[in-house]
Amino acid sequence: MTHSVALTVLALGALSGTAAGQTVTVDTARDVVDFGGALRVDDLPGPDGRVSFREALMATDNTPGPQTVAFAVPQDEWWYSGVKAMLENDGGTFVVSDDETAIDFMTQTAFTGDTNPNGRECGVKGTFPNGMGSPAIVIYGDHCVVRGMAEVEWRRESVVLAGSHNRVVQCVTGLVSIDPYPEHCAFNTIGGTAPEDRNELDQITLVCGADDNAVIGNTVETIFVGASPYCDTSSRNRIGGPTPEERNVINGFGYYGEEGLPVGEGIEVSWATDTLIEGNYIGVTADGTARFPQIGPTGIEINDSDNTTVRGNLISGLRVTGANHYQGQLFGQAIRVNSINRDNNGIVIEGNMIGTDFTGEHPIQTLNGVLVGQFTSRYTPHGARIGGTEPGQGNLIAFCERLGVGVGSLIGDVAISGNSIRDNGQLGIDLATWSAGYDGVTPNDPGDTDTQGGNGLQNFPVLSGAETAGSAIRITGSLNSHANTSYRVEFFANAACDPTGYGEGETYLGAVEVTTDGSGNAAIDATLGASAPAGAFITATATDLALGATSEFGACVEAAQGGCPADFNTDGEVNTLDVLAFLNAWSSGDPRGDFNGDGAVNTLDVLAFLNAWSAGC
Repeated sequence: MTHSVALTVLALGALSGTAAGQTVTVDTARDVVDFGGALRVDDLPGPDGRVSFREALMATDNTPGPQTVAFAVPQDEWWYSGVKAMLENDGGTFVVSDDETAIDFMTQTAFTGDTNPNGRECGVKGTFPNGMGSPAIVIYGDHCVVRGMAEVEWRRESVVLAGSHNRVVQCVTGLVSIDPYPEHCAFNTIGGTAPEDRNELDQITLVCGADDNAVIGNTVETIFVGASPYCDTSSRNRIGGPTPEERNVINGFGYYGEEGLPVGEGIEVSWATDTLIEGNYIGVTADGTARFPQIGPTGIEINDSDNTTVRGNLISGLRVTGANHYQGQLFGQAIRVNSINRDNNGIVIEGNMIGTDFTGEHPIQTLNGVLVGQFTSRYTPHGARIGGTEPGQGNLIAFCERLGVGVGSLIGDVAISGNSIRDNGQLGIDLATWSAGYDGVTPNDPGDTDTQGGNGLQNFPVLSGAETAGSAIRITGSLNSHANTSYRVEFFANAACDPTGYGEGETYLGAVEVTTDGSGNAAIDATLGASAPAGAFITATATDLALGATSEFGACVEAAQGGCPADFNTDGEVNTLDVLAFLNAWSSGDPRGDFNGDGAVNTLDVLAFLNAWSAGC
């Protein structure tokens, strides 16, 4: 077969981010350099009549303007594999220094057809042993594209992006990193929203000053975002997004470590700032219906980082049995928040489905939901929020074999709000004690003086009754806790009471705010504009508004059929006297004026009351 180089002009619209320019075609797998002159595109080929990958990159780096590196390696040069062209890497890392360079490995497929049933048709094979810790390709330039790369062997990374505004698309390979050398780099994209942009990768890392990058639309085993105490933090990176096209499918991660301990996570965030993890499928199949086999016990792990948001993900299938010395022991959690070398601040976990399939109706085997803990007593997570008070912020945490949410004994300010926590094997919320860990229901103590446990072992509300009528429910009870302190009391309906008599919160009904008196007591009398049938079991939590510390669920009470909520003055009739009674309570700021139970007395309560009143219940 004749070996030649094609130097043509073409439009590069398919490789977005590049402009029109020359194409240099690689037609040998050998890592040789024998061309001379100014080492530009016009000086190719050298005396051997062929163009190697290294020669192509040297020539494009020395030639002004955008270029594409294409591949047409004949099959008689496929020295290592019979199904793909493996380029020799014998002279050190392949380097791209010029801007607007496109490396299009998919052109090899166009040349020889789809020959590799498991991937692409052109990869890299390291041929000198002391290069195993180095990358195959490093992109220092900006606005470059790597497309359609096959696997890389005997090199640590397949591609390292050290510049900005670069893209990696359509690759089926090992490790792709965004790792500045040495400055920060930003606005790179791994993957894309078009189906043809999707990568299938072993690992993605964004480290040491990788800022404002996006990882979207990929299938990948594991992703790392962050740094270490010894290099710059990575900031404002996004993993996934709000649309299905941006979703990453992350599964198959982990391995058995020393003595058979399962280790590994789908996504790890460590020493990072302002990371967003959104809309991904983690631990499950691409269709979100079943567990994907993996050894790694953790879906998302957040260590030593600031302002990490985990939003709108499906995280299930995290349950694995240890081996060897850990044989028979179970490990697994959808999300783990931890502190090792510094405090872990400002974690938000909202709108996720944990322990279920994509419909939220069927279980996918998961051991624990969300665990917030610490590695040592010196550093702790601060300000974690699980759920929230706004629509859409609540998580669905269901069907876990053990805990829905666990708060470690040294953690003092985890706010757990507005979630649906149901059908878990143990407690929906368990505040660990200093001596016994996650030990089930922690009884209230007078004045809430105990502090040796998760969220200071915040006391839970004690409900005395619940009456439902039409589209409203009235709940009464009390809270005993710290004196002269404001609390948000949230109410939940359950189809059945937890076997413990306490347990969970299936359907969020609403909330009221109460303030304890000098003895630490507050009465609860809430009428909520929420539907709960007679026979439902009502539970409640209390959150210290100053600390953001939420209790376990209180004991269940069964809802009885009550009177009409529009009969505000309880005289047995629905008439204008009820309107006057409600408006008097509402205008004076009486807690009963919070008719819709959203924690605020405002015009929305007037509308809710008038709707109920006009309907006559």
